[in-house]
Amino acid sequence: MSDRTLDALAGLVFVIIILGLEYLGLDVWFFKSFLWVFAILFHAYVFGKNAFAKQHWIVSAPFGLLLLLAVQSVIQTVWFYAGGALGSLSDAWSLVIAMAAAHLAGAVPDTLVFGSKTQIVPLPAWSRKRTLFAAILIAASLAVLCYVVWGAWQARTMVSIRTPWPVLPAGTLAAVALLWMLAALAAVALRVPWLTAIQSVLALLGTLCLAPIVYRLGYGFDGFLHLAGEQVLAKTGTLDPKPLYYMGQYVFVTWLNRVLDIPLPWIDRWLVPMVAAFLLPAASMLTFRHHYPNAGTVLALALMPLGFFVSSTPQGFALVLGLAGILTSFGMFWGDTRQASPLWLCLWATCVHPLAGVPLLVLSIAVVLAANGAKALKWLAWICAVLAGFSVPVLFFVASRYSGLNIEWSAAQLVQLATWANTFEPLIPWLGNTYTLWPAWASLIAVSLPALGVALAIGSIVVSEKKLPFGLLLAAAVSLLVGAGLMQNAGDFAFLIQYEREDYAQRLGALSTMLLVIASMPAMAWIFDKLRTAWPLVSLVGILLFGAVGAANAYNSLPRHDAVQASRGWSVGRADVEAVKWIDRRAGDRPYTVLANQTVAAAAVNEFGFKRYAEDVFFYPIPTGGPLYQVYLKMTYEDPSLETVREAARLGKSDLVFVVINDYWWKAEELNERIGLIAQDSWDIENGKVKIYVFDVAKK
Repeated sequence: MSDRTLDALAGLVFVIIILGLEYLGLDVWFFKSFLWVFAILFHAYVFGKNAFAKQHWIVSAPFGLLLLLAVQSVIQTVWFYAGGALGSLSDAWSLVIAMAAAHLAGAVPDTLVFGSKTQIVPLPAWSRKRTLFAAILIAASLAVLCYVVWGAWQARTMVSIRTPWPVLPAGTLAAVALLWMLAALAAVALRVPWLTAIQSVLALLGTLCLAPIVYRLGYGFDGFLHLAGEQVLAKTGTLDPKPLYYMGQYVFVTWLNRVLDIPLPWIDRWLVPMVAAFLLPAASMLTFRHHYPNAGTVLALALMPLGFFVSSTPQGFALVLGLAGILTSFGMFWGDTRQASPLWLCLWATCVHPLAGVPLLVLSIAVVLAANGAKALKWLAWICAVLAGFSVPVLFFVASRYSGLNIEWSAAQLVQLATWANTFEPLIPWLGNTYTLWPAWASLIAVSLPALGVALAIGSIVVSEKKLPFGLLLAAAVSLLVGAGLMQNAGDFAFLIQYEREDYAQRLGALSTMLLVIASMPAMAWIFDKLRTAWPLVSLVGILLFGAVGAANAYNSLPRHDAVQASRGWSVGRADVEAVKWIDRRAGDRPYTVLANQTVAAAAVNEFGFKRYAEDVFFYPIPTGGPLYQVYLKMTYEDPSLETVREAARLGKSDLVFVVINDYWWKAEELNERIGLIAQDSWDIENGKVKIYVFDVAKK
């Protein structure tokens, strides 16, 4: 009896027991938990063995677990939209279907999937000296990372801040640079891919751990909304109304909460930073193990725009999953990966956030077609790669025509040469002299990433034995830039507030840069291989420059407030939390409406969830272009009057209205003076950090 048959029989036994226990309602002490853990680990091994048959099980099993979770999350998403409640029954069925997918992954004969293996140039044998040097590099990287984590822990704050860099130790950025230099030194001196990958994980953690540690109350605004939605889903098993986005993350996070009993805030804080730090280097190693030179491939991640991965948003999670899917799909060109494997990851990314997942899913289909070998399919692959960049504009166009989404389209803008010149001009890496060395250097790196990515991607096509996948990536990246231009110039997203109307186009531009980073990996490996034989001074300068680039990219990943770039956002602070609690106590049982900025609204969502809606108007302003937020902008920018307060009362369907002004608001002093004259009462939080004004419209 073959191993595949034995695996299938074992899987059938697991299916019978799991579904039997669920429908009989039996949960015998720890037996059910033990069975589930054993079933997941066993089928992670089976999925990895079938999907990545030429990898050692130590490598394939973790990716098998990832694929198992991908299938399960997709099934849970379908279950949710089909009207089923999420819980133990959905967990059981989604696991059973994922287990079946693990076995089906090996159903296609190897001869139809795997090609010839590329020969690897043998590396020098491990000597005692090399082993000692590798141990020193790992120990040094761990020590530097501990310094970064310790500094971030000491800098934890509950005060509203614009940027974390002033509160972090002065040596934090130097430490991040050192982490990337140590990884580069390993690639140059030892040429051991797994060692460089481990050190790249540590370097990524040096950047991605900062926001979860420093911001004690949470980073950004969207995370508070997503956490509130996940808490409702975990408690009730459903959401009403059903959101069109995000469910691929919500079902996974709530499943982790049920199965492992990890608090949702912990999962939400660390999910994307940890997954990005470990999965992207691991997927790079899995893909390029047959590419030589390969020790420096993973170092291209130092160029990755990390701002999407410093907090757990569906956009960031979808990007991590989709990029991992694209990376693993390249294994088909080297005969390492079965065709369905990358598609599951990109499908999961689409369930998490379609605007990130759909282009990557279309691109993964292009890679699958190109790897098949037929000439006609290769032409179709090129078409799919180009269409990947236009998929999001097409989705928005269809939505605006058939779902009532308020987007105005103007084709006339697209035929004007000036329009496209303005679109692509910011991609030219030029920066004016600001007489501030470090901020200017960081900004120069930020604006240079697209051009640098294109140059390195072309270099990868030249130096790589397999040129087709990198050509597809370059085509998709360019089409994404054109798609971003379409979104920016032809579409007017009137349903968004003014400063967010170019956000979708900017996301496509960032995704284009990420694909260019992946395409640049062989060229990056070639550069570091050449540094190995270069003059020592040239190698030293190259490693130092690489560290400076990595540190600049880390600096750009979090909000900045310096001579070149000024962040407008503020984090949620303790005063904001105290303000929303005071307002709720003051209101008592009466419905109320609040005019406040997005940080105060985030604090309210964190404390009270989605407590009250007046039809479709939330009782705090949500900065997505909603009518109450427009009234807030009117109150703070244009007309701080009783009539504006009454307008808020009508929208919120309440007689009680509160207006909140933070002291960091640029017009705070003027607003406090004008609003104080018309308010019935007021209250200070933390000696005026937050000022609350009370209006009872029924008494006016």
